[in-house]
Amino acid sequence: MTGCNGFIMGFDPGGADKFGWSVCRVSYGQLQKPLETGLADDAKGALCKVKQVLGRHIPSGLPPVLAAGIDAPMFWSRRGNRRVDRDLRDQLKDSCPKIRVLAVNSLWGAVLVQGVLLGKYLREEWKDLKITEAHPRALWCLLRHLEQHEEEIKMVKDLTTGLCRDELDATLAAVAAWAMIQRPSGWRNLYDLECNPVQPFDTPVSYWMPIA
Repeated sequence: MTGCNGFIMGFDPGGADKFGWSVCRVSYGQLQKPLETGLADDAKGALCKVKQVLGRHIPSGLPPVLAAGIDAPMFWSRRGNRRVDRDLRDQLKDSCPKIRVLAVNSLWGAVLVQGVLLGKYLREEWKDLKITEAHPRALWCLLRHLEQHEEEIKMVKDLTTGLCRDELDATLAAVAAWAMIQRPSGWRNLYDLECNPVQPFDTPVSYWMPIA
């Protein structure tokens, strides 16, 4: 996918007026500053806003939507707690001890339900859309504390300047989606580590993080 062009979406599910969304353009493989960001009340509202943005920027037809990142669990473990959460906690405990990686059972309803609904709506709109789970705060912390991510750090700073918390997290989710299609060095799909995961969609999802 090196040198690809199109659009990437990022979402930060939350409650009323706390559902962050972000639409970014990818130009020759580089993620550009968000075209627009905003807040919605729910998954349906966020998707509606994003489609309006895409329609304004490519009014003549369906835009080449490449991927989406969602700050919510996109799969579950058949054996209780997910391995990916445990591994991420281990990675963060020394460099970022204040970043919490909650168990799926500990998350509040707006995140769980709205995240799954959004994934369903996205796949209905774009059948083969690539979707990655994201953990924006862990992602940003790992970028800053692991080696070889200088370019991504600069990119994130350029992307997120002036954004409110929910819009910033949505844009960081878009960064995870960008990594999913660009496969930069030092990133890994944590989904591959989970044993027999359960997912609410017909096609697999991913969980890209800056962990070599």
